[in-house]
Amino acid sequence: MTRVYVDRAALASGPDGGHGLDADAVRSLGFLEDAGHAVTLVGELRPEDGLLAPWATSVVPEAPTRPDAPAWYLTTDVERCRGRSAKLRTVLVGTAPEKAAIHRCDTIARDAQAAVLEILAAEAMPAD
Repeated sequence: MTRVYVDRAALASGPDGGHGLDADAVRSLGFLEDAGHAVTLVGELRPEDGLLAPWATSVVPEAPTRPDAPAWYLTTDVERCRGRSAKLRTVLVGTAPEKAAIHRCDTIARDAQAAVLEILAAEAMPAD
């Protein structure tokens, strides 16, 4: 089992995340669970987050810097990729950093659904 930490903002619709949760993004978390991964929400669970009820039992204020076992972290903030151990593979969701920016995240995905597929593919076909 691999733990996947997910920022609430990575599941939001709209470019600024201010349009509520994207139902398809939240539904994609089920694919991770079906594959035997444990999903942990990073941040606060809001009263209007009814879609996240299945994951409400696993909520942390922030993703660990050095997890005990290999894990993934889906975030919309490139700065949150910084300073993490190699055990925590980071996925920047939604936007690519500026062309001249130093890429701190392990990979980039256009949305949460693409990030979930990236994780499932990487787990199914490890590079080692």
